[in-house]
Amino acid sequence: MASSTSLRWVAMGVALALGLGVWLYPTDEKHVKAAAEAIVSAANESSTALSAALDEHALPGVRISVAELPEAVEGKSAIVSALSQAEQLAQKLHFRAESIEVTVEGNRARLTADLITTLHPELPELRRPRATTALFEKRAGNFRLASADIGPERLDQPEARP
Repeated sequence: MASSTSLRWVAMGVALALGLGVWLYPTDEKHVKAAAEAIVSAANESSTALSAALDEHALPGVRISVAELPEAVEGKSAIVSALSQAEQLAQKLHFRAESIEVTVEGNRARLTADLITTLHPELPELRRPRATTALFEKRAGNFRLASADIGPERLDQPEARP
């Protein structure tokens, strides 16, 4: 009887360990999401932090298209420079990604999300949601940002309505 109880405890321990392993296992989707979140978080800190995040999580020729800009911004240094110029012209923007979905096909991944930009993070009524699609490529075992398309402000959100 004691051996059947011990066997049950061992079986439950193995099942728990397997469940935790599957839940915590770093999948490609988790790697892509972590890279995107690191870039967005760094953009909120400083241009130095953004430069370091792009060095780690983006390809050298990364290209970002923003609906309101006439041309795409290409290259890590150009992206950092564009953010610095935007901060000099206006108040500091804060970024956050919501509704993140990642699909991986081989060495490429597509991340779709709502990129939220606000002038003040404590004022949610000033949030500006934008549909965003980012493409990542796997190089040397790591997913790196290759390009991102940031759409215009969406007015279909209740927070964005007058």
